[in-house]
Amino acid sequence: MLDRHEAHDNLNQKVRDPREAAAPAERPVPDREVPLPGVSAADQTAGAVQLWLDGEATEAEARAENDHAVAFWMRVHADAGVMREAKAPAHLTANIMAALPATPPVVNAPLAD
Repeated sequence: MLDRHEAHDNLNQKVRDPREAAAPAERPVPDREVPLPGVSAADQTAGAVQLWLDGEATEAEARAENDHAVAFWMRVHADAGVMREAKAPAHLTANIMAALPATPPVVNAPLAD
């Protein structure tokens, strides 16, 4: 690990690795929500649409704030429901099972170091 084989090995140590000299700043543990670039903190507050998605507001309140967003999320819910109900054709399962080998593969012993 001491011999890094980098092109700048012959440079002065202080110039070469300033990251190691600086003490890392204490940073808080990130929350689950990551702020999006270009979105102000005022835009991140929970509006009626978000409260409706969380089950804490009525659909009428959400539609009053942003009818397009409610229509979008209603469509997402409907499309996801259709996808959840989709079943694979019976012949697909049979083809997959037929393609599997009858016996499990033999695993070779690991190579010696």
